[in-house]
Amino acid sequence: MADTFASLNVKLVKLQKELTDDALMHDIGKMAKDEATKAAKADLGSDGQFSGWPGALSTRYEIVRPGVLSFKPSSARAAGKITVAEQGRNQMIGPRQRSSSLTATGRRRSARSIRRWNGQTQGKNTASDAIAAIEPKVPKLVDRRVGRAIRRAAL
Repeated sequence: MADTFASLNVKLVKLQKELTDDALMHDIGKMAKDEATKAAKADLGSDGQFSGWPGALSTRYEIVRPGVLSFKPSSARAAGKITVAEQGRNQMIGPRQRSSSLTATGRRRSARSIRRWNGQTQGKNTASDAIAAIEPKVPKLVDRRVGRAIRRAAL
């Protein structure tokens, strides 16, 4: 119990500083990155990448403002990989339905100008699995951090 209001104020200021510090957001961001990497490795193999597609699935986090964290792919290239891992490839379209050898003027088209069709792939729900793993861990991480802040402030 505090002896005076001044000593209580010191403890509350210390508690407020502990709770508004970015360390909690960094802890959540690191945990989210780890869970996303685990989900990618579970769906795509131990290296966490598609065969024939360089680079592993990678994510990053930014602290937007106190209490708000933005978790997203590390680049536009990584966003495409995460989208394919989540939803699959070419789900809404099919191969081109026109002649592969003649153009509108009647000339023959070279084989290289014809767009290749790689077919459809099923999604692996990688991002959904990562979010499902992250959501139950965040409250526990926050509770642990708040408890530590209260103990440090000696309230």
